Amino acid sequence: MYTLHDCNTGESSFGFWGCVMLGVALFFVVSCSEQKQETASGPPPPVPVRAVAVKNMDAPDNLSGIGHVQAKNTVRIQTQVTGILKEIHFHEGDMVQKGQMLFTIDPEMYQAKVAETQAQLQLDTAKAKQSERDYLRYKNLWARNAVSEDEYEQYRTTYEAAQEQLQYDQATLRTAKINLGYCFISSPVSGIVGLLNVKQGNLVMANSTELVTINQVRPINVVFSLPEVDLTEVRNAAAKNTLTVAVKRPSDTKPIMGTLTVINNTVDESTGMINLQAEFANDNLALWPGQFVESVLTLSIQKDAVVVPNVAVMESQQGRSSFVITSNNTVELRQVEIERELGQSLVIKSGLHAGERVVTDGQLKLQPGATVKVVEKNSAQQKKNPETASATASEGAASTAETKPENAAEQSSAPASTPQTTQTP
Repeated sequence: MYTLHDCNTGESSFGFWGCVMLGVALFFVVSCSEQKQETASGPPPPVPVRAVAVKNMDAPDNLSGIGHVQAKNTVRIQTQVTGILKEIHFHEGDMVQKGQMLFTIDPEMYQAKVAETQAQLQLDTAKAKQSERDYLRYKNLWARNAVSEDEYEQYRTTYEAAQEQLQYDQATLRTAKINLGYCFISSPVSGIVGLLNVKQGNLVMANSTELVTINQVRPINVVFSLPEVDLTEVRNAAAKNTLTVAVKRPSDTKPIMGTLTVINNTVDESTGMINLQAEFANDNLALWPGQFVESVLTLSIQKDAVVVPNVAVMESQQGRSSFVITSNNTVELRQVEIERELGQSLVIKSGLHAGERVVTDGQLKLQPGATVKVVEKNSAQQKKNPETASATASEGAASTAETKPENAAEQSSAPASTPQTTQTP
């Protein structure tokens, strides 16, 4: 081993040239180490991210609420006469039309009553005609002083009473015919009949027995609620245009469209909500009374609004921001201002422009200026095949690891030959 003293005095057999050789060797070892570190660190690889393009689209201004379906009309069929329920002319659950026969109550007693009143009317009509003839004859006799005034007044009174009796008989006949008509019950609306409350053959009582309920479902109504803070906005919009309402059941993929028809005349004090009613054609009977649905009222439509998915916007203490991908595949952090929500998207007031690309997945790995690589593969496939994705990533990492040692060995082997060359002199 050589010391600094040995080199200065030259007492060793190697002397000065040994120290030179050692210095050159140390220089190349340090140089190789620095080159290896430089190669190992290098520029960072691009960060894989998912991205979407900012779009211009027509964005509706919506208000949402939970609603329930109600029949346009609900009619409870009751009997207006007492009798035996003789016939039922439909099946439970049938769609019946307005005017269609539903029930027949035994009409025999009411038919007899009509015949009786008709006979009484004919009898009283004959008596009235006779009293009229007597009245006119005695009127002439009284004018010639052939009869007393008392006799004349008697016949006049009899004639007038006969006329009043005719009017009574006619009213009684009309009542009898009306009651007879009540024995044949027809549907007052088109709709669907429910379950029967009384079966055929039972005695039904006038104005107390409910036979069945009919719900009119074409068209049909949906009643939903909104907070009272939205009332002014809704009223202003309804005054300008007919507002559309879209409803969806849990099983629906497409909304069912209708129109707003009623804004209730009072706010519920206990809940602070206002009820609204919309009407739907319901031609395919998709809506059924009693269902609960998601209701969306469209107040207006904003043309060419700037829209992005809500996952593209991040929340922080500095506000809301998005990572925007530049033309050289680097990202810049840009502050954005949100106008309102639109389902799973956001309407942007400022900060983004149509055509720009924003990062929707992988933001946590990014910082301003970072280089990114947009991954086009469907994330759903990655979730279905996590083993394949991890294996691909492992293979990539392994190949990178194998490449780097080879490069480092090549770099370190070239400088190692240099000291050997410098020993020749």
